[in-house]
Amino acid sequence: MEPKLSKNRFITGFTGMRALAVIGVILYHLNPTIFSGGYLGVPVFMTLSGYLVTDHLLHEYETTGKFRYGHFWYKRLKKLYPTLIVMLLLTTTFITIFQSNLLANLWQSVVTNLSYVYNWYEIANGQSYFQQFAGTQSPFTHLWTLSIEGQFYLVWPLIVILGLSLSGSSRPHHSPYRGLLLITIGISIISVILMALLFKPGTDPSRIYYGTDTRMFSLLLGAALAMVWPSKRKLQHFEQHQVLFFDIVGLIGLSGMLILGLTVHAQSAFLYHGGMLLFSIFTVLLMWAVIANTSHWNRFLTNPVFNWLGSRSYEIYVYQLPVFVFFTARFKNVANHPISYALIELLLIISISELSYRFVQVPFSHYDYQRWFSQLLKLLPRLTWQSLILSIIAIIGLFGIVQSTTINPKQANHSQLAQRIQKNANVEKQHNQALAQKIKKGKAVQRSKRDQQAVKKNGLTAKQLTVAQNLSGSAIGDSVMLAGRDDLQAIFPKLYIDAQVARQAEAGIPTIKSLSDRGLLGKNVIIGLGTNGNVTADTINEIMQIIGDKRQVFWINVHVPTQPWQNSVNMQLAAAEKQYRNLRIINWNEYISHHSGLLASDQTHPTQSGSSKYASFIAKNVLKPAQK
Repeated sequence: MEPKLSKNRFITGFTGMRALAVIGVILYHLNPTIFSGGYLGVPVFMTLSGYLVTDHLLHEYETTGKFRYGHFWYKRLKKLYPTLIVMLLLTTTFITIFQSNLLANLWQSVVTNLSYVYNWYEIANGQSYFQQFAGTQSPFTHLWTLSIEGQFYLVWPLIVILGLSLSGSSRPHHSPYRGLLLITIGISIISVILMALLFKPGTDPSRIYYGTDTRMFSLLLGAALAMVWPSKRKLQHFEQHQVLFFDIVGLIGLSGMLILGLTVHAQSAFLYHGGMLLFSIFTVLLMWAVIANTSHWNRFLTNPVFNWLGSRSYEIYVYQLPVFVFFTARFKNVANHPISYALIELLLIISISELSYRFVQVPFSHYDYQRWFSQLLKLLPRLTWQSLILSIIAIIGLFGIVQSTTINPKQANHSQLAQRIQKNANVEKQHNQALAQKIKKGKAVQRSKRDQQAVKKNGLTAKQLTVAQNLSGSAIGDSVMLAGRDDLQAIFPKLYIDAQVARQAEAGIPTIKSLSDRGLLGKNVIIGLGTNGNVTADTINEIMQIIGDKRQVFWINVHVPTQPWQNSVNMQLAAAEKQYRNLRIINWNEYISHHSGLLASDQTHPTQSGSSKYASFIAKNVLKPAQK
């Protein structure tokens, strides 16, 4: 007779850790200015998954001497798929009815999510995690982590079986899991090294953020803990010094998580050069203290609030971004109502998550799918209102998915903007190589005849255009500057422009330093940073120190009404202008607020015609002395 597989110990403190993780992620998406490290809730989910999956695999192999790969996948899909499918259908239904501009590529997003390869789809399509604006943002961006976990569920059991075979025993409890542990640590080290090597300061790190290869170490550290301290190892009789030891271990773990979660920016070089690894290690320490059951941490993390949030953390996670995306697409003045709008969004997320948990997660996780067809036939004559609503949602959602296959992505409004930005990025790279050589050799840089004709239409005086022709300087910005790059370059042919998609202010520091070291900064520095997140006083001070007081600095303030950091960024810049004599703020926000027709649907980037206005507005502010 086959040995009966007993259930693994349910660790209630893990539910509390899930609650903390989902709170962090929600706060980050609500306001990354204040909760800059909330995204680190994701590696908490990963580390927990790595532990629980590995603990289950080892427990089953110890008990039965084998592992049922198909049964494992059946249980995973039964738990995760219903909520994912309903969420995808609800989202596609909303897009089909209310936000058809997102129909392009919709079917690809759905298919890649269901096949758990969406993170690689995001990488292949250059989808940034760090540049998200209403009207253009995908409501599926956050699902990259589900794809990584799905890939982990697919491959990791096979690696475990291989590792156990290297342990030198048919029953792993007869000897340590040395072979498997070495494999786990080895792959983790490779993953950490890949993350560090692929990170390039000043550029969008989305490739590293999404990559299975660069993020797997969080899962594997949890897996390693399961080999060292499985859930069955529960200290029953313990001394006071053991209680103290695990209290300290848990305190170090949680304190480290909180410090990093409150201080490390999502594009910080430290994060990708070991910070993410350090956070995962702190997570493992807290998990260890919870599992040992000798400390106070398991009791602290076990309470009704955390139990409720943790048990619904999957639903909260998958529904949070669609709510944010669809809400800000309808209400574009979030910057003026950061608190009230945030409360409404939270209420919507919690309500939808609770409904999903009650009517999708709980019933479908206990459903017997082996008899689904016969049961479906019996249910048809007596449809309930719940099943009727789900059927309507499924029909509309499927219609939208089919409809999206007929839409050319290049015809979508947001894709036109994305294509223009991408084109400008390619032009910038090629142009800057030649321009750098001319600047270093002191060669003259002239406008082309085409640019000469274009700049005459920008409303600049002949004297201003003459000064602009010879102006020495550089411009460092994000995608807003990149959208207007061509027009800005036409006005200032000697201006070295370095603009990158999703660049945040802190990430601009190494770029400015590099330009200074290479002699390309020039006498005038134009900065267009702050669209993608908060700008702190420390960041401004560091940038101004690198530039020095001998250069004139022009900082373009931001217009991003769909995000809560707009006003705080502009207030910070206004305060800095009073502090530095060589800093002048270009008030783009005030100007474009009265000319919103020049903006794309995201209310942030200039349109094709708006780009020339963006460039001429900057030029007029930079060239003001030339008017005298």
